[in-house]
Amino acid sequence: MKVLAINSSPRSHGISKTGILLDALVKGITEAGAETAIVQLRKKSVRNCIGCYTCWTKTPGVCLHDDDMTRELFPKWMESDIVVYASPLYHFTVNARMKTFIERTLPLLEPFMFRQDGKTHHPVRQKPPKAVVLSVAGFPEASVFNYLSTYANMLFGKGLLAEIYRPAAELMTLPLFHEQAQAILDATTQGGRELIQSMKISKETMEKITEPIVQNLDSFADMANSFWKVCIEERITPFEFYQKNMVRPESEA
Repeated sequence: MKVLAINSSPRSHGISKTGILLDALVKGITEAGAETAIVQLRKKSVRNCIGCYTCWTKTPGVCLHDDDMTRELFPKWMESDIVVYASPLYHFTVNARMKTFIERTLPLLEPFMFRQDGKTHHPVRQKPPKAVVLSVAGFPEASVFNYLSTYANMLFGKGLLAEIYRPAAELMTLPLFHEQAQAILDATTQGGRELIQSMKISKETMEKITEPIVQNLDSFADMANSFWKVCIEERITPFEFYQKNMVRPESEA
């Protein structure tokens, strides 16, 4: 089985919570025997779809853009059994880089229309890969992923094998929450194994992946606000904060 993991986070390894969670998932997928490739979209040239429909008429199935998507990523996507779409939550859905990647899969479709089960569809040139959606957010409530979940289910339908959403993800790298974070990552790795073994993640494993890191959300907000106040007072970005090895405010959240 071939699995393609797409990471659209703009952050580098070790800072990206998307990357940390994705690495844990891929570890389990690989341990279960799947052939896995991880693509960091920030390192790739993927131009925006311009809606020209060249891939539907002049060169059926082939985009006119001569970039990494056409030469490398789309062929890999087409030959994969499962694709993991890993994106930080920006404005309640995938970020722009991931949305661009998804839009550039248009050559999979043919322009014709047909009706089925009360809905209009395009025929596909070949069966698309199954999908797993993974995302992280700074807000602590699981409901922050509701719009992304709606989008994912609309886009992938029955081909959506699993949705892995991690709220309060910024806490996962803080020493105070090391044990909780490790338990979440271990469960995510187990989820990867289950995906390959049974094409789904069990309810018990999903509950461990989404286990709340903090119980007192007011305390969580206070801790986050203290951190941002330091960044504002020092006139530094969060990335510069970590570069300087500064201590992030912690609490008994």
